Amino acid sequence: MDSDQIERKARYEHIAHHLELASSLYKKAADSLKSEDDDNQYYSFVKEANHLIDEAFPERVNAPKPIAIAQPKVGFDWKPFLKVLTPIVLVLIALLILVFTGTTGDMTKSWNSDEIQKNTAYPKTPP
Repeated sequence: MDSDQIERKARYEHIAHHLELASSLYKKAADSLKSEDDDNQYYSFVKEANHLIDEAFPERVNAPKPIAIAQPKVGFDWKPFLKVLTPIVLVLIALLILVFTGTTGDMTKSWNSDEIQKNTAYPKTPP
């Protein structure tokens, strides 16, 4: 016999012993009902027998916890939306600030009104 079989045999013997004791206590409770003894004695026999059964089968007492079912949220959740939208808006604002306060991209020229008219004349005349 391996260790699993030995443990299983010991467990079954433990269960059988507790059930035998519980059975005798239930018989004593039935006898006390027939003899119309005090109800406290009857209840003590039944309570002790129930306790022995609970010890024999702990899974009967310690039932597994029910699995929580996810409940749908009511309304729109703004938090993830704002987490995505905030950096996008900040980058766009930074780009707009750079466009309106910075140079136009041509760092070699200084722009004044005379040069703008000269450089944007259409059609250009060949030199």
